[in-house]
Amino acid sequence: MSIGPVVLSVAGDQFIESARVASIVWVGATTAGDTVSLRGRQATINVLLWKCRTDATHTYLGISFGAHGLPTPDGFRLEQISAGEVLVYLREA
Repeated sequence: MSIGPVVLSVAGDQFIESARVASIVWVGATTAGDTVSLRGRQATINVLLWKCRTDATHTYLGISFGAHGLPTPDGFRLEQISAGEVLVYLREA
């Protein structure tokens, strides 16, 4: 069962609790070449969770992490976004 979404719209937005991410969806009006990146919050590792670039002006791009989800033990943060919003659906929090 998915929980969410957690909505991230500005670089620096973050979710600070341990969670398993079920899926990530980037939505909104964009320009070709716009980018987004999401990282784990753990400062010592700084794991890149997802990075994407659009080739269109209306974005609906995403990824699903399957039945078990992607673990984010220290939460996650929106590192960079050109436009739109990122919706993060949680498997468990």
